[in-house]
Amino acid sequence: MALFRRPNSKYWWMKFTFDGSLTQQSTKCSNKRDALQVEGAYRHELALGRIGIEPKQKAPTFYTAIEDFLLWSSIEHANQPATCKRYYFSCQSLKNYFGAVQIDRIKKKNVEDFIAWRSCQLSKKTKKLITRKTVNFDLLVLKMIFKRLSDAKIIRDNPAGGIKTLSETEGENSFHVITPDEEKLYLMACPQPLQDVAILMLETGMRCGEVYQLRSQDIFVPQGFLKVVKGKTRSSVRRVHLSAAAQTVLSSRIQKFDGANLFPQNDRDGERATRTLNRIHLETVRKLKIKFRLYDCRHTFATRALESGVDLLTLASILGHTNLKMVSRYAHPSEQHKADAIRRMEKAKVEKRAKAV
Repeated sequence: MALFRRPNSKYWWMKFTFDGSLTQQSTKCSNKRDALQVEGAYRHELALGRIGIEPKQKAPTFYTAIEDFLLWSSIEHANQPATCKRYYFSCQSLKNYFGAVQIDRIKKKNVEDFIAWRSCQLSKKTKKLITRKTVNFDLLVLKMIFKRLSDAKIIRDNPAGGIKTLSETEGENSFHVITPDEEKLYLMACPQPLQDVAILMLETGMRCGEVYQLRSQDIFVPQGFLKVVKGKTRSSVRRVHLSAAAQTVLSSRIQKFDGANLFPQNDRDGERATRTLNRIHLETVRKLKIKFRLYDCRHTFATRALESGVDLLTLASILGHTNLKMVSRYAHPSEQHKADAIRRMEKAKVEKRAKAV
């Protein structure tokens, strides 16, 4: 008999042999009909395992999936606090919409409804409709959450996998290329360590976080390069060659600090690495009545490199990008540079015709 009751136990137990192995355990059911269902389900899972099909795991609630994702991101991006912060804010909007629903009940239509709902939300900062870029980032986070669950065999399909991002209107993802005059005013007004951070970004194209994390052991001034040992992607881990201005900044900071970090918090030796200088940057540009982000120093470097003749493949490697599509977003040739390019083409055409005569 497969089901039986032990003395002094209110639960039914199951006992049977499957594939040469004895199974004997409690069903945790006091009702025999329920116990029979538990036994049948258990036998079914054993059979699935026997033919190599993994049984589907119980899907968590969306709240639980969010907590798991944020824990993973805090470990995976431990040296990128800005990324963790951005993931956290996207997760808040996702939680507000999907609530405590079980993750396997979310379908493609639900994701499309979320995009429509999110697109109608107002920004807390500007009090205007949030940008499509923000909606797309929320969708990216949702796709990442579903992919992790799919890889863990908790869900079979990713309902957000085939959904395309919204097309971003011109100007939404605009970057500011800093002019020489703006650069001069900005660097003169910058307090330390912001000034040194900005100079290194303008001279090397490094990301803010990469500069903040610099350690003396990764700097090789006599050889003219430094090493980025941690980054957003595999391509981010690279050797960065230094201009004369960058070498001057790094030499000065190496002499100033005995600790490992060249950009410690509050510019005090022995402190942990700086996490962000955005507040100081915003105060500086407001005083100057100019408007650009600190990250635009990186875009400015890319544009200047392109205008000086650096090819896209080399520029992608310098910036730590995996492909040319990414670097093309960072380089913004000026109107003057584009006009000069047309004039050079016309001049070359005229010279070619003259030689042919």
